[in-house]
Amino acid sequence: MSVPEHLKWQESETVRNLLKKQNNLLGDSLEALDHLIYLQKSINLLSSEEISRVMAEKLPYILSVKYFSFFLFDKDRKKLRLMSHNHPDLQPDLSIYQNDSPIMKESMASGRYIFEQDFASSRYFRGRRNKLFNSDFFVSIPLMIENEIIGVLNLNDNDKGFYNVGDLDFALNVSEFVALSISNALLFETVERLSVTDGLTGLDNHQHMQSLLKNEVIRCQRYSSSLSIIMMDIDHFKNVNDTYGHQKGDDILLDFASTMKKFCRSNDVAARYGGEEFILVLPETKVKGAFYIAERIREEMESQIFNHKGKDFNVTVSCGIAEFDSNLTKNPADLIKVADQALYKAKHEGRNRTVIGSP
Repeated sequence: MSVPEHLKWQESETVRNLLKKQNNLLGDSLEALDHLIYLQKSINLLSSEEISRVMAEKLPYILSVKYFSFFLFDKDRKKLRLMSHNHPDLQPDLSIYQNDSPIMKESMASGRYIFEQDFASSRYFRGRRNKLFNSDFFVSIPLMIENEIIGVLNLNDNDKGFYNVGDLDFALNVSEFVALSISNALLFETVERLSVTDGLTGLDNHQHMQSLLKNEVIRCQRYSSSLSIIMMDIDHFKNVNDTYGHQKGDDILLDFASTMKKFCRSNDVAARYGGEEFILVLPETKVKGAFYIAERIREEMESQIFNHKGKDFNVTVSCGIAEFDSNLTKNPADLIKVADQALYKAKHEGRNRTVIGSP
């Protein structure tokens, strides 16, 4: 994965400033300095998964705490998703609403850290004391990039039994660098993901599907494997948009994408071909198996009821199938042409049906 130079420079500049600040805070603690440099080098890998691992491994020692947790903030859903932690009693896939944690909610709303020396007696406390903790302090630090909250870093418990001003000041400085690194990683991964997926449905996009299909055709030509594809089109989709609005149209596209994923196996490729047209690439699948999958998807969509302003309506799907033929299929375009002609026939014959194409 190639790392953009401006992101490398941005993180390096931040860590240089941080190292200057920490000289006065750390004094002769060369071991802590080494760990901080290791953190910077590891986080610079620009992988959110790697950042999560390194944080769990090094952050408690660097920040002089026993336990920490970092939650990513989803501003659209107002939810906090646990990204990294070292708590033995937290589930790795934990996701909570912002309102469920008063201290994190307030730190995000104010854009400032909250430091409670005795968390159990604070107005933020909910539940019972944790037997794991030897000390009572709790720190919640909002991580921000250009005044936008990306998450919250929580610190608690250590062997000293307290957290002093020097510890906190250093933690705030480190959190700035961590926020920048995480933000860069998420941005970079989003760009990478969008380069191969459709922005609305999350399915593979047309270009990526073509690349995968080409590889499958080559594999079939070499090993005489089976391969089928299904072209699918939502019937009268323009009328749906005109009647119920484009937002409802997008909802239907999302629902259809979800239905496709439901019937996909691990090696199948589900993609948005363009507009309301979709395609399923089915390796190791003969036409009979493809027909079964197409019918399951078609019947599932037909059975669903959509609603707009109190009015119920249905949508249907037409499907065209093509199977790889070693004598006639020379490239992906040959396979797509057969499936597209079968889809056209399904439309011409009345829609809401599956037609098997013939080379």
